[in-house]
Amino acid sequence: MKKITLIAALFFLSSGVLFAQKAVNEQDVKVSYVKDFQRQVKDATDIAWWQIDDNTFKVTYRDSENSRQAMVFSNKGMETHYIIEDHFPQSIVDYVKANYNGSKVTDLWARKARNKMSYQARIARKSGFLWWKKEKDVKILNFEIDGKFISEE
Repeated sequence: MKKITLIAALFFLSSGVLFAQKAVNEQDVKVSYVKDFQRQVKDATDIAWWQIDDNTFKVTYRDSENSRQAMVFSNKGMETHYIIEDHFPQSIVDYVKANYNGSKVTDLWARKARNKMSYQARIARKSGFLWWKKEKDVKILNFEIDGKFISEE
C-alpha cells in the first residue's frame, strides 16, 4: 500500500512539470494561425497545438521526411523551429559545460525568425533518485548559427 501511495504522489507532483504548456484543439487556435500553418506546411503529420500564453500558440508536427518541427505564432510574428535530435554542435555543448555547472542540453533547435537563423538550446540540471528525476534551473540559451553565445532567457 505504501508503494502505491508513493507512486501516486510522485506522479501527481511530476504532472505539473510535464504539462506546463496547455494542449489545445485546433478550433481553439486563432483562425489566422491555423491558416498560415496549413498554407506553409501541406504534408504535416502528428500535428499537435499548444497554448503558451493568451496570444502565443505552438504547433508541433512531422514533415514529409519524418523530421520533428515546430512553429510558434504570436502577435510578434511567426518563427520556425527545426528540432535537432541526433547530434548537438560541440561548441554549444562545450559552452554549457563550461558556464552552467551540472547543466546539460536537453533540447536543441535551429530557429528561423525574420529570415535569420540561430540556435536555441534548452538546458537543465537533473536531480532526484532512481527513475524519478526533476529538472532544475531550466534556461533557454540563444546562439548564433556558428555556435557563438548570444543571450540567456
